[in-house]
Amino acid sequence: MTHPPTLQPPVTGPPGPHTPSPTLRSRAARTAEWAALLAACLTIAWGPLAQGSAFGWGFSGLILLGSVTVALTLIASGLRGRLDLPNPLMTLSALAFLGWVWISADQAPDRLEGLRWAGIWTATLGTALSVHALARTHARQQTVLTAFLLTGGAAVTLALLQGQGHLIPGFTYLDGVPEKILTGPYFHPSHYSGYLITVAALTSTVLLNTRPGWHTLPVLALAAGVQYTNLFTDGSSIPAVMLAAAVPVIVWAWKHRPWAGVTLTAAALAAATWIVITLTTPAGQAQFDTYSKRIGISQSFETFIEVRKAIHRFGTALIETQPLTGIGPGQWATEFQTVRAPVTDHPFRQYVDGQYVNYAHSDYLMVAVELGLIGAALLSITLLVSLIGRGWTSLAMTGAAILPVYLFTGLYDSHLSAIPGTMIGAYVLIFSVRDLRPAPPDRPGVPASTAVDLNF
Repeated sequence: MTHPPTLQPPVTGPPGPHTPSPTLRSRAARTAEWAALLAACLTIAWGPLAQGSAFGWGFSGLILLGSVTVALTLIASGLRGRLDLPNPLMTLSALAFLGWVWISADQAPDRLEGLRWAGIWTATLGTALSVHALARTHARQQTVLTAFLLTGGAAVTLALLQGQGHLIPGFTYLDGVPEKILTGPYFHPSHYSGYLITVAALTSTVLLNTRPGWHTLPVLALAAGVQYTNLFTDGSSIPAVMLAAAVPVIVWAWKHRPWAGVTLTAAALAAATWIVITLTTPAGQAQFDTYSKRIGISQSFETFIEVRKAIHRFGTALIETQPLTGIGPGQWATEFQTVRAPVTDHPFRQYVDGQYVNYAHSDYLMVAVELGLIGAALLSITLLVSLIGRGWTSLAMTGAAILPVYLFTGLYDSHLSAIPGTMIGAYVLIFSVRDLRPAPPDRPGVPASTAVDLNF
């Protein structure tokens, strides 16, 4: 009686010298991914701590670190054979925006400055996309979260030391500012206050979504330090930092009790509408002035509005010159001077037209001026689609909390378009949309909806 032949797996020899084994390749991919993630953490810390990355060494360092992060991410993705993208639509829109930034930079009047700012945008959004792709496990997300908390702790510590008269060697300070108000590691107190929005939201999110443990007291101390130093910045973002500490409660409610999230969101919108309407009345403005002085804001509401109107006039005038394409990234500092008005007797216009205004003091105007309506539309789409499929991890929830706050401050400041040290952390959190999931396998089989296969 004959039996059918038994099917045996093909006999293969050891991998050749140019064919790494699957195990070796997998280990190399994991090593490269961790290297990229640690580079991202270093970039996140460098942004605010290197004087807000606003000056030569800090600015260039942020570009370099962000570029290294992106390069390591691409190497790791090549070794693994796929790039895990929970939100591919956001990734595509962000890449389209970066492409437009580089096109605009190449055609800018000051091409070198345009390319430098294209490097900042690439380092910022590239690092954010790298974290979006790599931080897929609990350990990796905890690593990024720890980097954010340690960076915030260092920034608050530097501000507290500054309050005691200990200035940071090698840093540049505004004349007279160190003796009066706190700037932390930043050059300007308002920039430091804008950065604290991220730290305030992060600490609240961590406290709301973790059980009490060894970390609770340090995070509470950091949350208190954020609000305390914020009150000594005399910045327009002081109320926004306070708001950022409260918004995570709404996000937390959406996670645990959707009906409570709907209720709190409606209440917050109603309160915001009431505040806006109140501030249009003389009595409301007087009440705001009284309250603002209690929290450390010396400027009156009228002065704030009139100065912003005078500055925004530069932005609207520049948009009219090139509304579709913009003047190019990094061009504000020189081009705004072409639309200066003669210094008049008007107190606010005299103050503004006689000063150097380093940015548009509005994210909306800043992006529209430098990148045109095309760039503004691409960035708006990116931020909008970042809300799709947002997970419930601490990083993702913090991103959901800070986005509306920064969209609000974008009416009167440029934290997301002109301050590199704040941009880097904010965009990393806004792009952090994923839930925790196992690492993708090292062979084909990952669903197309969650990964982009690089083996063409």
